[in-house]
Amino acid sequence: MWVALGLGMRTVYGVVLLAILLAWCLVPASAASMKFENISTGGNHCCWWIQADGEIVANTPEAFETFYRSLKYPPGAIRLNSLGGNLTAGIALGEKIRALGLSTEVGSTQGNAEKTQGICASACAYAFLGGKARVLEDSARLGFHRFYSPLAVDNAKAKLFSGEDLDNTQKLLALLLLYTISMGVDARIVVLATTAGHDEVYWVTQKDAQELRIAFTPMGYKPWRIETYRGGALAVSDSNDGLRSIVAGCSARGGRYAAIVDRSAEADPQWLEQCRTGGMREIHAHDVFGTEVDPNQTRLTRSSDAVVLRFALPQGTLPLSHPEFFSFERGYPMACSTNRYLSSPDNFQASVQLALRNCHN
Repeated sequence: MWVALGLGMRTVYGVVLLAILLAWCLVPASAASMKFENISTGGNHCCWWIQADGEIVANTPEAFETFYRSLKYPPGAIRLNSLGGNLTAGIALGEKIRALGLSTEVGSTQGNAEKTQGICASACAYAFLGGKARVLEDSARLGFHRFYSPLAVDNAKAKLFSGEDLDNTQKLLALLLLYTISMGVDARIVVLATTAGHDEVYWVTQKDAQELRIAFTPMGYKPWRIETYRGGALAVSDSNDGLRSIVAGCSARGGRYAAIVDRSAEADPQWLEQCRTGGMREIHAHDVFGTEVDPNQTRLTRSSDAVVLRFALPQGTLPLSHPEFFSFERGYPMACSTNRYLSSPDNFQASVQLALRNCHN
């Protein structure tokens, strides 16, 4: 037996929406409301997360925030395992997850703190979109579906809706689209949800997750591309959040180079200077695209909006074996061994080769 949920008054983005009585979830009437548990494997911060299981009900967003604020050392991720529930509460939960800067996962947790597969469907799927980073494992099931009136299913040809009902339906659809876009997700997922029947679910594929930005790693990098620049070309790979770029090019005056451009709030010239020199652990050569670069052939500058670390590349054929910087195996201080500058391997060699052959003024 599936339940129809009343979606009451709610103010979203300055617009008051009166939601209509719709069947929205896959939750049996006897399902327990969502509960939260702080999970730790006993290791570092990377090994802590909040496990969320059960139905999303009207007070779930407030209950979650109360739980989160009660934690002395709150983790950075929440793992969702739910068949759904109240739609507006699911959206509110997603908003709180985003405001707290948490990442989202789909799955359950066994008693020994082992992550296991799970399901996040219906209203839960919209809460999942609130994650600043969103991880969708191969075994996870994330599902969206259309909203509908049970009366319309019982008698599809009957005249059931008033003008006010139709108006509220449009407002609810606008709410879904606005929320999805504000979370940085392609709004086509709302359209795809309607392709499933009233009692069916559209299960997101890994291809969907990547193409529609449902799965999202802020510090992951987009494929390399070519940009025209001052009569020449640049090879560029941007981070997904747009705050960092890896650039390769050739200046007619200065020769070939690779550069890290960091526009994030965390960009620290002193920290990058330590990585450039090695600090207490002297670095004799940087591994840049598989080529050794003398630290004396590097330059650190700061503009109004970015910190730039530039590496002069030698002439001749370069191996271009990888697009990464600051490998711990190369002897860098642990603080420098970060995934901030692990750019994409996609289109790497072809783009860099083209940029290095087309010098700009």
